[in-house]
Amino acid sequence: MKLGLRLKTLRKAIGLTQQELADKVGVSRVYIQTLEANRRLPSMKLLERLAEALGVDVSELIQSQPAKGSNRMDLEELLEREDIEVWYRSRRLSPREIQLVQRLIEAATEDWEAGNDERED
Repeated sequence: MKLGLRLKTLRKAIGLTQQELADKVGVSRVYIQTLEANRRLPSMKLLERLAEALGVDVSELIQSQPAKGSNRMDLEELLEREDIEVWYRSRRLSPREIQLVQRLIEAATEDWEAGNDERED
């Protein structure tokens, strides 16, 4: 998996916007955007600050595979991978169908988050 997708996945998992992450590590939102789009690579110092802000070790941030013994699977990362096939009910999903699944998951999680916000009021 690419570093940009890993950054985006971890950032979203803890509920940070690009701006909030940028503020935590002392860079611009545009720079975070370029990192997530894999247009730039961060320095080692910035990698350390990003890892700290995201609550992970640098090794977890840059690894391309889940750590051995880890029971965590990031569905977003799985669906973005081009080197694997995604199957459901004995049928291989096309790239278009995978994008639809991603949009459905995004809509559902946004709905859940909105529901949580209403309950907190």
